[in-house]
Amino acid sequence: MVVDQGDAPGQLPVLMGKPHNIRNLCIMAHVDHGKTSLADALVASNGLITQRQVGRIRYMDSRKDEIERGITMKSSCVSLAYNRPDGAYLINLIDSPGHVDFSSEVSTAVRLCDGTIIVVDVMEGVCAQTKVVLQQAWMENIRPVLVLNKIDRLILETKLSPVDCYYHIAQVLEQVNAYMAELFNTAVLGKTSEEVERRQKAERERKISEKERKASESEETPEAQHIFADWGIDPIDDSELYFSPEQGNVIFASAYDGWGFGIHHFADQFSAKLGMNKAVLKKTLWGDYYITTKGGQKKIVSGARDKRKNPLFVTLILENLYRVYDTVMVRKDKNETEKLAEVLGVQIPLSISKSTDMRLKLNFLCSGWLPLAPAVLEMVVEHLPSAADISEDRATKLMCSATQRFDSLPPETQKLKQAFMRCSSNEKEPLIAYVSKMFHVPRKHLPEDGSFQKNVIIQGGSQGLLSEEEVATRREDIRRRKDAAATAVNAGSNQEQPLTAEEIAELKKQRETELENKRKAEEDKRKWMEEEVFVAFARVFSGTLQAGQKVYVLGPKHDPSTALSLVALSSEEIEGNLKEHTHIHICQISDIYLLLGREFERLKCAGAGTVVGITGLGEYIIKSATLSSTPAMPAFTELTLSATPILRVAVEPHDPRDLPKLRSGLKLLNQADPCVQVALQNSGEYVIVTAGEVHLQRCVDDLQERYARVPVRISDPIVPFRETIIPPPTVDRLNEAIEGENINTRKVDKSDPLGMVEVNGRLGKLRCRAVPLPDAVTKLLIQHEALLQLVSKAGAVVTDIPNVQEDVDSEVDENGISRQEDGKQSFLQVAALSKALENRQKLNQETFKAITDVKMLLDKAFKAADQKWENAVDEIWSFGPNGCGPNILLNRIQSYPRPSLWEKATLIDSPLATYDTNFVTGFQIATAAGPLCEEPLMGVCFIIEDWSLAPTPNNGEEQLPSLGISSGQIISLSKDTLRKAFEQQCQRLVCAMYSCVISVTSEVVGKMYSVINKRQGRIVDGDITEGSTSWNITAYLPVIESMNFANELRKSTSGEAVPQLVFSHWEVLDIDPFWEPQTTEELMHWGEKSDSGNVPRKYINAVRKRKGLAVDEKIVEFAEKQRTLKK
Repeated sequence: MVVDQGDAPGQLPVLMGKPHNIRNLCIMAHVDHGKTSLADALVASNGLITQRQVGRIRYMDSRKDEIERGITMKSSCVSLAYNRPDGAYLINLIDSPGHVDFSSEVSTAVRLCDGTIIVVDVMEGVCAQTKVVLQQAWMENIRPVLVLNKIDRLILETKLSPVDCYYHIAQVLEQVNAYMAELFNTAVLGKTSEEVERRQKAERERKISEKERKASESEETPEAQHIFADWGIDPIDDSELYFSPEQGNVIFASAYDGWGFGIHHFADQFSAKLGMNKAVLKKTLWGDYYITTKGGQKKIVSGARDKRKNPLFVTLILENLYRVYDTVMVRKDKNETEKLAEVLGVQIPLSISKSTDMRLKLNFLCSGWLPLAPAVLEMVVEHLPSAADISEDRATKLMCSATQRFDSLPPETQKLKQAFMRCSSNEKEPLIAYVSKMFHVPRKHLPEDGSFQKNVIIQGGSQGLLSEEEVATRREDIRRRKDAAATAVNAGSNQEQPLTAEEIAELKKQRETELENKRKAEEDKRKWMEEEVFVAFARVFSGTLQAGQKVYVLGPKHDPSTALSLVALSSEEIEGNLKEHTHIHICQISDIYLLLGREFERLKCAGAGTVVGITGLGEYIIKSATLSSTPAMPAFTELTLSATPILRVAVEPHDPRDLPKLRSGLKLLNQADPCVQVALQNSGEYVIVTAGEVHLQRCVDDLQERYARVPVRISDPIVPFRETIIPPPTVDRLNEAIEGENINTRKVDKSDPLGMVEVNGRLGKLRCRAVPLPDAVTKLLIQHEALLQLVSKAGAVVTDIPNVQEDVDSEVDENGISRQEDGKQSFLQVAALSKALENRQKLNQETFKAITDVKMLLDKAFKAADQKWENAVDEIWSFGPNGCGPNILLNRIQSYPRPSLWEKATLIDSPLATYDTNFVTGFQIATAAGPLCEEPLMGVCFIIEDWSLAPTPNNGEEQLPSLGISSGQIISLSKDTLRKAFEQQCQRLVCAMYSCVISVTSEVVGKMYSVINKRQGRIVDGDITEGSTSWNITAYLPVIESMNFANELRKSTSGEAVPQLVFSHWEVLDIDPFWEPQTTEELMHWGEKSDSGNVPRKYINAVRKRKGLAVDEKIVEFAEKQRTLKK
């Protein structure tokens, strides 16, 4: 039973001290699948809104643009109370967005939760974002339950029969379970045997304890168990990996109509009516079972589909539900509706009974018969873990990233894992809290606390309200004046003395001053109340968080091993030594708030397991942070963001004088949005990077209306590109083979057929060539960028301790190098080597195994491509750009047997080793900005065939090659030579592509195709949804062409098409940017002057113009005819 409406708000603070009775969960689903309507039903159970407003008010959507667009854009929390016979429970419910542009908000919500409600629209089935949220829940180790929503659409819109409706729902449930199985298989294959065994052991212990608890609560008798066994029903698997109605982790619902139920609900109702055991009905109400009365005894047997019988779910549940909808919505029979309400035991209010809105009557009838909130909350309490049930595996993942060993953390840090698992609010327990995001709230929405009056008293002066001392002084002055006046009267002064003009003017001036001060105070208070306040969205995992408490704010890069020295210091000494630790701050908590959707309630403290809002952290946290009472606590691992920020624009104020306000506003925007990225370009432009067009529009609106509060201009989208090379084409643009007579008649290629570039100058000799990487290798490099970054940091470190120094005099030579300096240099090199070895030791076994697997996959991909890549994986010098990109530098220099990147750090004796790092730096610069439009390279391998340094003559003698050459010269040599090698090959532009999933009706499919083709997109998949007239179309669309795509698609299809854009991959544009008709066939088709547009060239020119680079464009395209003003 849900608590009474008047009791819920007051009961919440009491429940916050019982972690075992707290459930932290979020609602996740695809866009428009009914998350917010479900949240409304749960909120109404606590009296925050009325039952009539459910599904219509969208209580959790408080932003103006959320209401206008009808979608959720931010995750928001509401705390609810729920009463059961075994006690009261606190439900911290987080409603998360379903639009792909705001999937980062889902990530912030998932981190604070222990369970999740997955909502699926049974009409649309498993959509793209449904799979994304299931994967997020799996990665964060939180347990899901399922709500199959919008069943009313199957009844009213598609008009399916009850049997067809059942099989359609079963098919959707099977789709969800199939994807869960895919996640499970992928995870099991990727885990080590030790991890699997440890996880299975913990799972077995949990299941045994749950079995014992359920056995003690079960009403099933041994006789019933025996009868049930005789029916030949296999015992169900008690694993909670899959969603199964008989397990109780599935709810069938229509959130808009306010009803929902689980199998156990009808099992309780029909067990008495049919005279059957409740446990039997729970196991057979869902599945291929039906009732037979052969032999005069009711039995439940399997094989309903084979014998063409209606399953129990149809006979006992759906047919009754269909009857209600048919009576109220189809026939609209008022008399029958009243009789139906009486049979179902629902009392419809007189105002509703007289209403002509039949949907409203249906809502009251169904919500009274099958109330949604109790069904969902009962499932949440029964099947989702409490805040105190944090598994050891999850605690380890929160404290330690996947690339670090837990036992490599300091002992003081490892002990904190037990605090996670205890989840105790005892004051002796260390405080551990995590802030997943910061959000802005107008100060007027927070409960009044007198902070403004305190602020004015501190400021003092005549501006604003009076201080307490000034008020007391004025009261004393007034009392003295009254006493003086009374004395004058008693002395016999019977004549009134009129005020002089000066006194009257003085009184008027004082009155005006008081009114002006009062007006200023009110204006200051109004502005102060309208200010935006940062509230931290946080969960307390251990200890108690109190208002006014001083805590450590640990940044994402905090290393506890460097901060253990602070533990033994006093508070004053700690504040003095914090300057040495850039990722630790000490701040004081201002206030703690209980989150109630659009409202807040002030709290004095928050215990372990609670989700609260915290003020006072705005100056210390950018996006997320860890709060703790000890610096030994490591920073929580970073959030996993499923959406990649890809769409970037430059912003500038309309008035240049507003630039400081814009800069301040961008800082606040970067702090408040977990996905947006703000950067200052070398050109001086401020750039914001967003996940998509809708996300960009929200960021711009927030910037103008809330953060900067100045009008801004945004540029055209700055979409990233990549540059690559391909093998020489064998066919022209007309798909004619380039051979025989159809050859290039306008250009004679005099370059090296292998693309070899050789430079031989005063710096030495360098010979290299650029070749395209196999596609499989490029995909592997992109997929494992994080691991490659670790390989680059902890891989082979080449340093130099020249043995030739033994031949140099001990005196200081002409180049200023002595034995002592060389010894110091050797010491520094050995120190760098030991640091690299230490970095390798910090990697855990799983990471080493993952790196080994990546190496094996690369080796296999190289060998599958061609024999010329034999042993290429052992010749890798570096990855680029940034040491982890999809480009490779291969070392095939015979005189420089440098160890590959995969090997351990070693010392090597070679003249080239001195400039090894400089050469790699040149490679990184060359791959970071290509020659086409200074965009990063992709899929390019630079093979260094030969490299030698030129000896430097000195007084007729040749000195060491390494002397007299600066590191900058080697960087320039490497960069310029590699760029020349790239330009020798067939260059292509690589475009970022969106995967566009579109739900569209059959009538407007053709119009949708024309819009996609117009924007250089292509259809890759399309199929009609079974049981409906809608199609699910998957297309690839260039990101550069995606601006205003959704609006144009909606206009062309009259709002029937709804697109979801998410970054998919990089795709090579198979057109030469410098193409001209060259072969015989091309000249015959296009002529010497080709007027057809070159799409890659158009993109390149646009990027070069934006970057201020030279553009090879003709100002006058056709100048044959003279044009004058008169003509």
